[in-house]
Amino acid sequence: MLHFTKMTLVDFGPYKGEQTIDFTDQSGVTIFWGNNGRGKTTLLNAFRFGLFGTIQRRSGVLRHMREMENAEAVQEGRYGYEVIIQMTNDEDLYKLSRSYALRSGVTTPVGDEDYERTVFLSKNGSVLSPDQREHELNVIMPEQVSRFFLFDAELLQEYEELLEVRNAEGDEIKKAIEKILGMPVLKNGVTDIKECRNQYERRKTRAATADNKTVQLGQELESLIANIQEHQNIIIDKENQRAEMVRNRTSIEARMKETEQLRKWINNRNEAESRLKEDQQELDNVEGRIRSLTKDAWKGMLLSTIDRMTEDLRTEQSQLEGKKQKQKIADRFIMEMRRAVADQVCPVCGQEISTEITQNLQKKINGSGDEFAGLTERERIQLDEVNEALINAKRLTEDVHDLKGQIKLLEDQQEKLIVNIRTYRSDIAEYKEDITRYSNDEGEDDVLSLTKKHSKIERDIDLLATGIQKEKEELEKLKKRKQTVSDTLDRNSGGMDYRLAQRQYEMCDLLYKIFDESKSQYREQLKKNVEKDASNLFRQLSADKDYVGLKINDNYGLEIVHRSGRTVPGRSSGYEHIVALSLIGALHKNAPLQGPIIIDSPFGRLDPENKENIVSTLPSMAEQVILLAYNGEIAPEVARRKLGGNLNHEHNLERITSMHTEIM
Repeated sequence: MLHFTKMTLVDFGPYKGEQTIDFTDQSGVTIFWGNNGRGKTTLLNAFRFGLFGTIQRRSGVLRHMREMENAEAVQEGRYGYEVIIQMTNDEDLYKLSRSYALRSGVTTPVGDEDYERTVFLSKNGSVLSPDQREHELNVIMPEQVSRFFLFDAELLQEYEELLEVRNAEGDEIKKAIEKILGMPVLKNGVTDIKECRNQYERRKTRAATADNKTVQLGQELESLIANIQEHQNIIIDKENQRAEMVRNRTSIEARMKETEQLRKWINNRNEAESRLKEDQQELDNVEGRIRSLTKDAWKGMLLSTIDRMTEDLRTEQSQLEGKKQKQKIADRFIMEMRRAVADQVCPVCGQEISTEITQNLQKKINGSGDEFAGLTERERIQLDEVNEALINAKRLTEDVHDLKGQIKLLEDQQEKLIVNIRTYRSDIAEYKEDITRYSNDEGEDDVLSLTKKHSKIERDIDLLATGIQKEKEELEKLKKRKQTVSDTLDRNSGGMDYRLAQRQYEMCDLLYKIFDESKSQYREQLKKNVEKDASNLFRQLSADKDYVGLKINDNYGLEIVHRSGRTVPGRSSGYEHIVALSLIGALHKNAPLQGPIIIDSPFGRLDPENKENIVSTLPSMAEQVILLAYNGEIAPEVARRKLGGNLNHEHNLERITSMHTEIM
C-alpha cells in the first residue's frame, strides 16, 4: 500500500524557498487550511508533478512549465523548482526527486527550451536506472488511474458522464475505473488467447488452401480473416482518435470556462469598437449636414425685418381690400336703386315710390361714380404686388423656421452621438486594460476561436462515432460469413493438417470463451461490489434518509435510489458531488492498487450536515487522506470534532506576500 511520508517543495509555485511537510507513517487525515489563492491546488499539483512530471489546470495540462516558478525567487535570480517525495509501498522505501532547472550555461532564461527536467528515484537507498524507475513508478501509481487518488473535487461532475449511454467521455472514465479495479489483467489474458486462437485459425486456412477439395473455401476464409482484421484495426484506430478528441474537447471546454470572462471582454471591446466606428461615421455625416444647412443661416437674421415688412404689407393690403370691398357693396346698392327707379317700387318693403323720390334716387345714382369709384388701375396692380410680396414673405419665414428645426434636430443628434462616442472610448479603454491584465500569453484569436474549435471537435467526434458504428456493422457481417465458411470447411475437409489445426483451434477457442466469460463475470461481480460499497458510503454521506442507496449501470454510473424503489432523476449538483465521492471511496475499497486520497475542495455546494458527514467518512475512504480546504468550507472545530483521533495533523497556508506562501 502506497503511503506518502514526507514532501519537500523548492520554489514551487507560491512556496518560496525550501519547505518540507512531514506526513508521518500513521494512517489518518491531514488537513491543509488556506484561503483562495494560497496554494491548495498547487499542493495537489506538487504530487502530480513529482509522480508524473505534469501540472494540471482545470483547463488542461500546463503548457508552459515556467509558470510554476516562484515569482519572488525569479526576481532574486533563482530559476526553476523541485519536488521531493518520500513514500513507502508495502515494505519498500522510496525517495523521488523531480526538478525543472536551468540548462547548463544558461543564466537568464527566455523560454522553455532553456530548462531541462531531471528525475531520480531511489528504492531502499539504491538509485534506480531510468527503465527501473519508470517500471517502479508505474507499479506504485499508474498515471492512467491517478484521477482516483489525486483529484480536484470541483471536477467531480465529470463522473455524471457515466450515466450516459455511448458517451465518449464516460467511456474514458469507465476504462480508467476498470484499470484501477484490475480488469486489464483479464483483458490482456483474453487478448493473448485470442491471438493464439487466430494463429491456429490461420493454420486451418493454410491447410484448407493446400487441399484441392477446399482450396476455394480456404482462400475465401483467408480473405475474410484479413478483412476482419482490417476492420478491427480501423475500429481501434478510430476509437483511439475519438478518445484523443474527447481529451481535447475536455481541455477546450475547461479553457472556455477559464477564459469565459476574457472572451466576454474581447467580444464587448470588439462590439464597442464597431459601434464607435458606426457612430463616428454618423457623427461625421451629421456635422456635414449641419455645415451645409448653416450656409443658409443668414436667412434667420432677416426674420425681424421680414416681420416688419409683412406688417406694413398687411396694412396696405387691408386698405386696398377695404376700398375694393366698398366698391362691391356700392355697386350692389346702386343696382338695387336703379331697379327701384325703373319699377317705381321699393326693393325692401315693396311699396310704390313717388316721382319725387324716384328723381332723387336718379340724382344719387348719377353722382355715385365719383363717390364709389373703387380701385384705380394702379391700385389694382399695387394690390396684386402686395399679395405676392406677402406670399413670398410667408414662404421665406417658413423656410427659415424649417431650417432652424432641421439644425436643432441635427444638433440634438450630434450631442447624443458625441456622448455615445465618449462612452464607447471609455468602455474600450477599460476592456483593453482588463484584457491585458488577464490574457497572459494567450492570443486573442486563440481565445475567440475556442467556440469554433469546440463545435468542430464535436462534429468530428460524432462523425467518428458514426464511422465506428458502420465499421462494427460491417465487421459483424464478415464474422457471420466467416463462421459459415469455417463450418463448411469443418464438414468437408478431411486432411490431417487441417484436423490437427482444427483441434488446436477448438482448444484455444474454448479457453478464449472461458476467459471471456470469466472477464464478464468478474466485471459483473466488481460492479456489484462497487454498488454495495458506494451505497454504504452514500448512506453515510447523505443527509436525506429517504435516499437508501445507489444503483450502478454498465458504465459504473450511479443513480440514487429512493426508499420507494424508484431512481431519483435530475439530482442536484450537491448530490452529484456526494455520489462521485461515494464512487471514489468504493473504487478504493475494491481496487488491488491501494493508496492515499488527496482531495482539493471536497465540499462544493453541500449543506452543513452533508459536509460533516463527508468529514466523518474520510478515514474510511482510504488509509491516508490529505484534505485541502479553506475555513469557509467547513469550520476547523467541526472537522476536529468529527475526525477525533483520525486527525493526524493540521497545516495552515499563511500568506507572506501575494507571491509567497508558508506552510505552518
